[in-house]
Amino acid sequence: MPARISTAWRALRTGVAFAALGLISLWLGAAWLPFRGIWDRRTPERWRRAQRAIHRAYRVHSGLMKGLGLIEVRFVGFERLALPGSKLIVANHPSLIDTLLIVSRLPQADCIVGRDYAENFWLRGSVREADYISNHIGAAEIVRASVRFLKQDRTLLVFPEGTRSPEGGLGRFQRGAAHIALETGLDMLPIHITVDPPSLMKGQKWYHVPKRRPLWTFRVGEPFVAKDHLDGTESNVLAARKLTRALRERFEARSLDATE
Repeated sequence: MPARISTAWRALRTGVAFAALGLISLWLGAAWLPFRGIWDRRTPERWRRAQRAIHRAYRVHSGLMKGLGLIEVRFVGFERLALPGSKLIVANHPSLIDTLLIVSRLPQADCIVGRDYAENFWLRGSVREADYISNHIGAAEIVRASVRFLKQDRTLLVFPEGTRSPEGGLGRFQRGAAHIALETGLDMLPIHITVDPPSLMKGQKWYHVPKRRPLWTFRVGEPFVAKDHLDGTESNVLAARKLTRALRERFEARSLDATE
């Protein structure tokens, strides 16, 4: 009975945290950012101000989740992301709040968002003002938009799986990140994410809480250099395939290391 009470209490606190996130998202997407967009319509790079507002909101919310005793978070190697210049970040995607926790540490981060989020009445204002990329525009246009942003010394966050990982492993990697790397000549900066015990995984409801507080670990690895995996004779299509396969193998290896 005490264990059931503890689990129910944790689930209740989790519900409070998600309700708070909903209110924050509603405020940003339907009120604050659209209003500031009108106010700042002549301000250059107003997307930067919007992304900074989202970063601050997510930082507050991650602090709330920590304060409620729901999560622990550890960031390793994030000083690599503070260096100036364009950055192409790639990460696996085990849980629902991976984006929130990464963006809480990055004042500027372009994201690729799902169509449901981009067209949601309450949230589309955030997507528009932050200049996020909606995935409904198609793979080729996503690559073009990403390349354009990175040529402006911006930071782009990409989840090659495109959605949350299946429980216990990695999903199929899409080739978009590889095409972006080939077009820009940038190295990819991998973030390997683990959640122990598993929480907010694909298929799990928010109230399916683990028996103990989960730890999210975000570990920035060594840059993934395209030329280390190519011989220079490949077509763009073949090069993207080889890079994607090698990138997935890198994440698989890190996953095995984390379980040892």
